[in-house]
Amino acid sequence: MSKIFTLLSLTVVWCILQESFALETIGAGLIISIIGAIFVHRFLPLPKISGIKPLPILVYPFYLLWQLYAADLTVIKTIFSNPHVEVVKIKTKLTNNTLRLILVNSITLVPGSLSLDLNEDEITVLWLGEKSKLPAEAEGVDEVIKGKLERALLKAQK
Repeated sequence: MSKIFTLLSLTVVWCILQESFALETIGAGLIISIIGAIFVHRFLPLPKISGIKPLPILVYPFYLLWQLYAADLTVIKTIFSNPHVEVVKIKTKLTNNTLRLILVNSITLVPGSLSLDLNEDEITVLWLGEKSKLPAEAEGVDEVIKGKLERALLKAQK
C-alpha cells in the first residue's frame, strides 16, 4: 500500500511541476515514478542506512546552507588578513558511517576547507586559516573546521 501511495505522490508532484493534469501528463508521471522507484530500490542502499533520526537530517541541509554563507564571509576576511594553508587531522565523535560521510562532504562544501581522507573517526582536511589564529596542533582547529556541522549531525545520530 505504501508503494502505491509513493507512486501516486510522485505522479502528483510530476503533474504539478508540469502544470498539467492531462491524461498524457498523468501517464508520463506514472511511468517516470515507476522507473524512479525501481532505480531507488535497485541502486540506493536504503536498508543499510540506519541509526539516523529523520527530522534532524531533514533540517540539516538548511543548516548547512546557512553555514556555507557564514563561512564565505570568514574566508573573505581570512584572505584579506593573513592566510595560511595547512593539512590538519581532526577527530569526529560521530559513530554512524553515513553521518561521518555527510560530515566529510559538508566540510568539503564549506569554503576554506577540503576533506582529503576519512579513516574511521579521523578526517584529514586541507584548511585555510589565519596565521595569527590557532596552529594545527591546537585543540580549537577541529572546532573551527567541523564544530557546528558535527553538533548538528550528532542530533541526528540515534
